Amino acid sequence: MKKKFNQVSDRITMVGYSRMRGPEEVIDYYLYHPKWGKEYAFTRKYTHKTYDLVKGGISIKRLLQVRSKDRMIMMLVKYMCLMMSYFMEEIEWMSAA
Repeated sequence: MKKKFNQVSDRITMVGYSRMRGPEEVIDYYLYHPKWGKEYAFTRKYTHKTYDLVKGGISIKRLLQVRSKDRMIMMLVKYMCLMMSYFMEEIEWMSAA
């Protein structure tokens, strides 16, 4: 985890909602903060383990530190690391508003 990501508040969580999209099921991921509400992040393919990880909400810091043998969980963590620079801009923008 990069140093600048340590500045992210523990109150900001990643929450997932499953939905059907055509013939396959997907998970819509949202960034959630109690003060600002939820903001759409991205959509990924559905798996039981990834949905179980995020359905109740997981802190972004904790999500970036998850290690698992499950390939889809690690792909989610890798994608989250890739998108963190974008999310940091969103978080700073929401903090300023």
